[in-house]
Amino acid sequence: MLGGVRQWVLVRGRSAGSPILLKLHGGPGQAEMATAGLNGLLENDFVVVEWDQRGSGKSGAAIRPAAAMNAGQLVADTIELAGHLTRRFGSRKLIVVGHSWGSVLGLMAVQRRPDLFSAFAGTGLIADFAAGQQVAYRFLLAESRRRGNTTAFTELSSLGSPPWAGPEGIATWRRCARWLGEFGAVWHSAEKFDRVGWMLGSIEYSWPEKLRFNRAAGRSFGLLYADLLSVNLSQTVPRVEVPVFFAAGRHDHLAPAEVAERYVTSLIAPVKEWVWFENSAHFPQWEERERFHEFLLETVLPATAVS
Repeated sequence: MLGGVRQWVLVRGRSAGSPILLKLHGGPGQAEMATAGLNGLLENDFVVVEWDQRGSGKSGAAIRPAAAMNAGQLVADTIELAGHLTRRFGSRKLIVVGHSWGSVLGLMAVQRRPDLFSAFAGTGLIADFAAGQQVAYRFLLAESRRRGNTTAFTELSSLGSPPWAGPEGIATWRRCARWLGEFGAVWHSAEKFDRVGWMLGSIEYSWPEKLRFNRAAGRSFGLLYADLLSVNLSQTVPRVEVPVFFAAGRHDHLAPAEVAERYVTSLIAPVKEWVWFENSAHFPQWEERERFHEFLLETVLPATAVS
């Protein structure tokens, strides 16, 4: 029970004595418990915690009450879960790995309760979503011209400049995200990005949960989109008291690096490091799994010894 509603957590690792990774998925609403099969390397050296946030995946029923579907409550859920895990595993601090929307929740959580966390590691960092929409839109227009893709250019030109708010804004952003995917700016690896296939093949989800997965994701995104559009970490999280590390996909234009880098430059933290993943876009933790494992072991983990 987190925030008064039942939510689902998957905990796996070879040794309960290993450092604990709390993974915060993106979206909002894109639950990742079905991707546990991609965590094999991580589970050799960490206790990996996958959590389907309220309203998504196995926690889909927790979308009620709808009034609780807001960033503040999800941060409170994160902190409550972190407290539960530290008690369960002997008062050890956690490494939080936040992806995309999860990077926002993670940074807000470590700012509020640094006593629970030894480090933050972010991928696909969303620092200012409205500014990121503008950068992504300019990229799409330029890339469609460069490719001679008149269909994309015509459709994109008709959308008008971001930011895009409200239900119509959600639809517009999804059209842009589709073209970002077409242009390799969401997933760059030659390996197929198969979120639906991973989910359908997952033993963690029942068939009713699989059938409800996309609807739950869509409803969660709709309820949380206004909070996502308002994200500006320079204003809300200018300082943290734990070491922070950022794995950035060189080809990520869904959460553009130039926006994220501006924030990281201004962020005050005891330790901070930015690492490029040259063969990734928005998902370096999956596109370059071996390197991401090394990043956590060799760059992030040593900093926890002094945090």
